[in-house]
Amino acid sequence: MRFFTLLLLFTLFSNADDNALKSISSDFIQTIKSVENDTIKYSGSFQAMNEGDNNFALWNYKTPIVKTIYFINNDVIILEPDLEQAVITSVAEMPDISQILSEAVKTNKLTNKAVTTNIQDINYTISFQNGTPIKIAYTDALDNKIEILLRNTLLNINIDKLTFRVNIPPNYDVVRY
Repeated sequence: MRFFTLLLLFTLFSNADDNALKSISSDFIQTIKSVENDTIKYSGSFQAMNEGDNNFALWNYKTPIVKTIYFINNDVIILEPDLEQAVITSVAEMPDISQILSEAVKTNKLTNKAVTTNIQDINYTISFQNGTPIKIAYTDALDNKIEILLRNTLLNINIDKLTFRVNIPPNYDVVRY
């Protein structure tokens, strides 16, 4: 559940304006430390963009398991190759990574100071280097400490919309929630 909760955190840019993020591409390392001091690390890459009223994100988890997660507006499609399964669900009640990062980027204004923002009663601290977010840290509702390190991050780049096209293999089971 911790893994799924963290994945749902990452939807995309709903309040775009001239100062907001319009796109982001980054590698990441996500560390989750439980209250029992169990730690798990995930790594991969993601891309996200805002196109008017449409928001898109693609998370490619590479380790310790391969998993691809598409966010298209409020819909989430999770492709799990090891299970030959596609899970389709909604994220209407989850925090929006764009809201978190956009507000932090606006507040940071090219300084290296960390910014803390509160969304749905969770404090997110975003650290910057030369105006680019490099780390997101927070404690989730289950008291897990989560840290997401961002590397090779590019902001406001052109991303082909076809990047976010979902292709569910015909042999996959489809589960809808």
